[in-house]
Amino acid sequence: MPFSGGLPSARLNARPADGRSATRRRIFLAAALTVGIGLLVLPVLLADGRELLRTAAGIDLRMLALPAALTLLSYAAMSRSYQDIADAAGCHLTFRNWLRITFVSNTVNYLVTSAGLSGFAVRMYLLSQQGISSGRAVLISLVQTFLTNFTLLFFVLAGFATLLLGHALPGVALAATATVVVLFAATLAFGTVLVYHRRLRRRTLFVLADGAHRILRRTLPRWTPGRVRVWRFQHNLNEGFEFLVARKEHILAPAGWILLDWLLTLAILWAAFRAVHYPISLGLVVIGFAVGICLSLISFVPAGLGVMESSMTAVFVGLAVPLEPAVVAVLIFRVTYYLLPLVVSLCVFHRVMLEAAHGVGSAARINTVADLTPSPPADMNPT
Repeated sequence: MPFSGGLPSARLNARPADGRSATRRRIFLAAALTVGIGLLVLPVLLADGRELLRTAAGIDLRMLALPAALTLLSYAAMSRSYQDIADAAGCHLTFRNWLRITFVSNTVNYLVTSAGLSGFAVRMYLLSQQGISSGRAVLISLVQTFLTNFTLLFFVLAGFATLLLGHALPGVALAATATVVVLFAATLAFGTVLVYHRRLRRRTLFVLADGAHRILRRTLPRWTPGRVRVWRFQHNLNEGFEFLVARKEHILAPAGWILLDWLLTLAILWAAFRAVHYPISLGLVVIGFAVGICLSLISFVPAGLGVMESSMTAVFVGLAVPLEPAVVAVLIFRVTYYLLPLVVSLCVFHRVMLEAAHGVGSAARINTVADLTPSPPADMNPT
């Protein structure tokens, strides 16, 4: 027997708990997907069936090539942003490698969320296969994620500000939109301050990490990560901020690629409306995109399925766009931006995709003690 004493019984006792936790996750995922599918179908049911079919039949197939091309360009820009950040960190990989890593990590994230895997974990695995240390891989991912979300906040703020200033809203909607604008503006301003104010940043990260851990421990104790993992994440996030400050001149290029990535994403939705012969202004696109992306990010449904489509459609209809073109255009956006990269990954990078899913899944099942119990970094003191 490879084990003796109390360890086997501890492992055996842990299995039922792990099984119950896995069952709860599956039930939660099934419920979330049910809600998402219901929201996805709802706009279709509310639309006029004949008009919806007429709109779908009238799609300009040649124009569908434009959203597809914009999606591929968007992923290329995202890949280039990773490459530039990695180069600044002293980790040099070819653009082809980054393109493969970006496609696979993003699409696997949609497929295996139920198994507890994520695009972040897959990216870590693929980078380790390229000889990049876990510390550098985490740094690259966190910096890119921060820049991506920070840029997204600008577009979301622009969308809600356009809605607030350019359209007549009823009282409740006006108050809600104004509140969102103020909150996002304050978040952007505070995020900018944190980049340059080291002491405030360290104290803020400590308070947020500690507060989140306390709340999770009281509300979701089974899903609460260990305090050491929280410390490690806090430390890695602070290292990412330090990296941004220390290499400001090297961050401009990846920030530009990330900005281009979001502009291309907006252009996909704009092109989708042109494909259904109902062109709308870029201002309307920004408003619908901002609301849809914002609600999908805070939802518990994987990839915001249904949440994004129903909210985008509702916004466009509220801004005088007919329901049927809005439904079809938003579905075109979903297919081209989410399903097309999945098809590319399955057809072009299928071997890498299978290796990543298998490798990360094996690591998650092993869940070694060494990975869980490093000593907390010395600089966790927020002072």
